[in-house]
Amino acid sequence: MELGFLQLATLFCQTLATGLDTRRRRAPDPVDPRYELIVAIDTAGSGSWDDLTQLRARTLLDELVQAAFRAAGIPWHKLRTEDRGDGMILFIPATVPKTQVLDAVIPYLSAGLRDCNRRRGQGPRLRLRVAVHAGEVLHGPLGCVGTDLNLTCRLVNSRPVCRVFTHHPDADLILIASEAIYQAMVRHNHRNIDPARFTRVHVGVKEVRAKAWIHIPEPRRATPPRTLAPADLRWVTYLIGR
Repeated sequence: MELGFLQLATLFCQTLATGLDTRRRRAPDPVDPRYELIVAIDTAGSGSWDDLTQLRARTLLDELVQAAFRAAGIPWHKLRTEDRGDGMILFIPATVPKTQVLDAVIPYLSAGLRDCNRRRGQGPRLRLRVAVHAGEVLHGPLGCVGTDLNLTCRLVNSRPVCRVFTHHPDADLILIASEAIYQAMVRHNHRNIDPARFTRVHVGVKEVRAKAWIHIPEPRRATPPRTLAPADLRWVTYLIGR
C-alpha cells in the first residue's frame, strides 16, 4: 500500500520524536570524580580595555602562567586547563604537591607579572586575582563541573579580593585560598609559606558562605631565573609596544 505525502511526513515525525525521547531517557555514562588542586585565575579590570588589548593581555597571561609552572618544575602537560576569556582555570592532579604550587608557582607568577608591568610603558597594567582550592571534580566531554569548582570560581570573584586590590594599588597579584587549603597546608608552615601573612575573610557570593584567606605573595625569581623564557618575551614586547 502506497502512503501519501502527509502520511509519510507524520510517520517520519513520530519516528524522530520516539528517538529523541529515548535519548532523553538514557542515563549518562557514569563519571568518577577526581581529587585535584583547582586554581582559578582572573584578570582585574580587563572589561574596560578594547578587544585588541584584551587579546594581547590574555596571550601574555598564558605565557606567564606556563613560564611559572616550568620554573617550578611542573610539566604543563600534566594539567588540564579551561579558558575563561580574561582568565583560566587549572586542574592540577594530586600527584603534584600543593606546596609546589603555593610556594613556587604563585611567587614565580607574581615575579613575572611584576617584571612585565615595569616594562609596560603606557600600556595597561596586568593585575591578577588567583584562587586556590582542592576537591572533587567531574570531567565531562565538554568541560568540568563540581561543587568544589564552583567554590573556587566564587572565591576568585569575591568582594574581599577586590577590596584588597583597592587598598593595595601596588599589588600585581592577590591570592585567596580556601579554608580547606589553609587548614591542610598554610597553617603548618610548609616550606616558605608563612600563615602570619594570610588574612581571614568571609566570602558571600551567590550560594557560597565560606571562610577564606587572602595573601599578597612576595615575588620570587626562580634559580636560575626562568620566569620568562626568550620565546615568552616576544609577547611582553608586543604588549608594551602597543
